[in-house]
Amino acid sequence: MRIGQFAVENNTSIDTIRHYMSMGLLVPEKRNAQYDFDESCTQDFHEIAQLKKIGFTLSEIQHLILYRRIGKLTGYDRRMTYTSFFEKKKEQIELELNRLNKMKHNLNNEIIEMRFKLEEDQAVEREIIGMNISSLELFACPVCQASFEITKGNIQHGILISATLTCQCNYEMRVEEGIVYTPDITLRKHEEKEDTEDAEDSHYSESFIDEYINTTDIEYLKKIHTGLRWSSRHIPFALLEKAIILELGSGHGYFMRHMLDQFPEISTYIAVDHDPVKMMWLKKIIERSHPKCKVIFICADFTQVPLKNHSVDMLLDMSGSSNYAFEHTDFLLDKIDHLLKKNALIHGGYIVFENFVSQSKIPMTHRKGFSIRHIQSQLKALNYECLDEFISEPVDKGGPQEDYFVDGEQVRTYFYNGKKSIKPLG
Repeated sequence: MRIGQFAVENNTSIDTIRHYMSMGLLVPEKRNAQYDFDESCTQDFHEIAQLKKIGFTLSEIQHLILYRRIGKLTGYDRRMTYTSFFEKKKEQIELELNRLNKMKHNLNNEIIEMRFKLEEDQAVEREIIGMNISSLELFACPVCQASFEITKGNIQHGILISATLTCQCNYEMRVEEGIVYTPDITLRKHEEKEDTEDAEDSHYSESFIDEYINTTDIEYLKKIHTGLRWSSRHIPFALLEKAIILELGSGHGYFMRHMLDQFPEISTYIAVDHDPVKMMWLKKIIERSHPKCKVIFICADFTQVPLKNHSVDMLLDMSGSSNYAFEHTDFLLDKIDHLLKKNALIHGGYIVFENFVSQSKIPMTHRKGFSIRHIQSQLKALNYECLDEFISEPVDKGGPQEDYFVDGEQVRTYFYNGKKSIKPLG
């Protein structure tokens, strides 16, 4: 019979049969460029299936069948030979069972210890992060640049948990559960409260990070890790005492959660994102880690960050500009440059496309925002001097959160470490 019929009658695939043939386990006769499978092939296939059921690998089966074929064994000899093979296999299985039982025992001990530590962690009171009253001096109205006053609020141990902040032009911000919301975000948050709660339950549960890792391409995950390692080695943490650090687009906090403990205790880390759901989820994660430095969470549009001019010592632009570039054609850092000190440091990570295909999700008018040369020229125009740079290996797929490139496109991340130059760069 032909290979297709043989596969159907033996309830297997043609690929499996071809693999068995390549190992010499099945030896059909070839006639006129077609393989003919006879009754001996059927018997061989059944023997292979039976040996697999009792634990033999294909390599072992190959050796066993060749022994039978070449040795031309009688029924008695065959049974003697197979009994010897089976006894050896049984010994191997018993050794493997002992090894697996030891592994199981050790694993159970690890699980018990982990559960005990989880209970200890749950017993520790979560540190509620809010805006310290002393940090109010960093804030200024994005419209009139005036300072804010607390018109009403809940203050616990010098921390604003909930409050209303108002400036002289009546620009009003809310502090809710320790997060600062600008007016447009606050309104949207209340209008979509039920949808937000549903999204929080379904997309940002305790298992979100596990789910993300399990559903994201391994090469993309390796790219993230490589970038985090490069950043940890090139950010001058020792120089950032008393520094104000601003991160644009904190998102799910992959960067923040890895780097926060390395910033000096006498520093302030300001995390900004325009998505209230992500911000609330990230804040809960950070609160469990008990950060040593001061942390402020601001939910605002990137171009409306309510901080004083020239107050930021270091800018962390980890995909903030790139996320902005999906919907805008201008360069985000132009919009926030007034917040930075004249000698500010910058550490950035930018999404760059190796190529675009005809069905690309990036419109023609936005593509320059994902070009290394364009990003470098924009940073230079803002008087940044490059100290170090690094570009990751290309990837062609990500996960459910990275839906910005399609088949045929490759994406890298361009990492940039620099500082403001006193003299304009020519």
